[in-house]
Amino acid sequence: MRPQPPFPRSFYLLVAANFFFFASFQWTYATISNYIQEIGGDATAIGLAYGLFSLSAVASRPAVGWLLDRGGRKPVLLVGAVIFVLSPLLYIVARPLWAFQAVRFFSGLGIAAFTSAYTTLVADLAPPARLGEGIGFSGVTNNLGMLFAPALGAYVAAEKGYTLHFALASLLAALCVLILLAVVEPEQERAARPGSLSLWSVARLRVVWVAAFGSTGLAVAYGATLSFMPPFASEQGLTAAGAYFSAFALAMMIGQASAGWLSDRIGRKAVAVPGMALVIPAMVGLVLSGTNAGLLAAGAALGLSWGLARAGIDSAVVDAVPEAVRGSAISVLYTVFDFGVGIGSFGLGVAAQARGYAAAFSLAALWAAVALAGFLAWSRRGSLPGR
Repeated sequence: MRPQPPFPRSFYLLVAANFFFFASFQWTYATISNYIQEIGGDATAIGLAYGLFSLSAVASRPAVGWLLDRGGRKPVLLVGAVIFVLSPLLYIVARPLWAFQAVRFFSGLGIAAFTSAYTTLVADLAPPARLGEGIGFSGVTNNLGMLFAPALGAYVAAEKGYTLHFALASLLAALCVLILLAVVEPEQERAARPGSLSLWSVARLRVVWVAAFGSTGLAVAYGATLSFMPPFASEQGLTAAGAYFSAFALAMMIGQASAGWLSDRIGRKAVAVPGMALVIPAMVGLVLSGTNAGLLAAGAALGLSWGLARAGIDSAVVDAVPEAVRGSAISVLYTVFDFGVGIGSFGLGVAAQARGYAAAFSLAALWAAVALAGFLAWSRRGSLPGR
């Protein structure tokens, strides 16, 4: 067997920086909803907080994609990480509900900048023959922190208070910034003709819009879970809300690490479709979970679905587009995903307020089935290339 080309040093530094960025993000997973309730918010306010976060990311990703393809990846990465240093510190002083919502909108700019730049730079650094493996492996550190950050963050908030809780989230993001300073971005072809390489032109590529639509099933479910699982668990008398995210993360890492490698060998669609299908039982299982064990099983199912679907979809999109518009293509894909998360958070927040949290999760399962059906119907003509 021919030896595989190695990943460069900057690839591993980038993956390490990503760990600290997402650990900062995940630190507040199990506490944001309860914090909003503490400062006077209800279920609609919780949904709005996550919806504004997603709306900000959606609104800014087109500009992020343009900057990535014309100005480079590393500056955009640093901006996103610095925003995550500042946002938790602002949460400490943003006690009025309206001020907190404004900070949530600001924080969404950071997730848009960092995640779009991260995936694009990973694709730049990975050897072409190991692209799927590189994207899959790089996603593992998105979730490694979830094994401890939500549970530890919830403990600090409960035992030491929200000031220390948010300060530690900021510190984790600061470590990300320090590591990013050592990353060396490779020279890439830059898009020089905005008119012929517009975001709209990239979005119209069949592989991009089919992949983006298919990903909304996972996005809506994720938005609903992130927003309403902690209060749903409390309502049901369950105590494993923090551990839910740990189960989610562990299953996601297993799925993503293997799916990327596998997609290089059997094709992107072959790993993406099972992941998209798993969203449905994951959400139904959450509705039916009456025990902590059932809650953890639902979290593991959603995590595995994410690991498989994201590795297959992201790699397929990178395969299909020219290097000069790689950042724009990733931006389109993540813009649609963010929109889906916003629908799952704010849109289903209305359903949660009117009919309860179980109704929101049931609607998320229904949409996952619709998204999967559309993806299968529109991708029959080989719109997801793979090795």
